[in-house]
Amino acid sequence: MEAIVRGEDLAAVPLFEGLGSYALNEIAEKAVKTYVRPQMALARQGDHGFGFAVILSGHADVIVDGNVIATLGPGEVFGEMSLATGSRRNADVVSTSQMTLAHMMVWEFRSLVDKHPEVKDRIAALVAQRSGG
Repeated sequence: MEAIVRGEDLAAVPLFEGLGSYALNEIAEKAVKTYVRPQMALARQGDHGFGFAVILSGHADVIVDGNVIATLGPGEVFGEMSLATGSRRNADVVSTSQMTLAHMMVWEFRSLVDKHPEVKDRIAALVAQRSGG
């Protein structure tokens, strides 16, 4: 299986909507394709956040204090809140199926938002929405 993320893998992700192929390829170069089995903990509530992920395929539950509050699927992201705010993870994220993720570490994430202000603005809006603000 290919472990390289390509720009076309990210083209349908709302967070990257409107970016040209050069920008998408540049972002893809910073990411690593990760394959996940069902029932894997992808993030743990209370942990420090070191990564950000885009779901390319599959689904995961978002769990706060033992309660499923959302299900994420292709094109959705997780890990952005902790990286954007510097706070600890506010939820568990657990795969409910086989998944393919485009994953990047915190330094790649920060490089991404610094270089692409439109993505930074979308992440800020997503953080506000997910935090109830």
